[in-house]
Formats: sequence, C-alpha cells, structure tokens
Amino acid sequence: MKLLKFFCAFFVVVVGLFLFVANFSGVDTRFQCPGEMSSHDESQQVTIYMKLDEYRWWVGLWGDSDGCVWLEVPNSFVAFFDRIDESGEHLHIYNNQKKQGYFSTLSKALAITTPDWSFNGTCKKIEK
Repeated sequence: MKLLKFFCAFFVVVVGLFLFVANFSGVDTRFQCPGEMSSHDESQQVTIYMKLDEYRWWVGLWGDSDGCVWLEVPNSFVAFFDRIDESGEHLHIYNNQKKQGYFSTLSKALAITTPDWSFNGTCKKIEK
C-alpha cells in the first residue's frame, strides 16, 4: 500500500513539473515593425508583426536555442525562425542552422534576409 501511495505521489509531482515546464518555459513579446521590405529588385514600405519567444534558463538544459521568432505580414505571409542566440544586446536569428538576421533589444532594430526577401525596420512593443 505504501508503494502505491509513493507511485501516486511521484506521478502527481512528475505531471506537475511537466505542466510547469510546458506553460512557463518561454516569455513571448509582440512587436509592430514598420520598415522596408525588398524582394526581387522591388522594395516597399510594410509593417511586419513579430512574436519573440525567449526561453527561460532551464530550457538550456535540453536545448541550445534561446528562443524562436514568428514574423507576419498581414494578408501576405507568416515566417518562422526556429532558433535565436543571445549575444549581449543582440538576438541572432536562425532558420535551419543558417543565420537569417538579428534583432537589437536596445534599439529594437530588426534586420532579416532570406533567399526570397529582406526586411529592415524598427520595432515597437505592442500588447497582446
């Protein structure tokens, strides 16, 4: 009977830890970023919306990324970048192990270059 109670308590603790890690391992911040987007020798002024998900320190125990980034141009496209590396006041943005750009946490400057397009702008934090 004591063994059963131990396993039940152990199960509850493991589930509780899993729920904590799953719900509190990242802090997301949203930005509105007006700037210039270039694609195929054309450039235009656009506003990109960025969701920056920065991982907590304990995620580094099983992963090598400091977070991830989603970019959206409304009614046009959504792009996902699977890894960011923090370096001082800069976040280096990667996709499939290839550096695609950076975001400055100090000036809020965002610069992204992909094979299809590039973007340069300055972001402003927005509320959810």
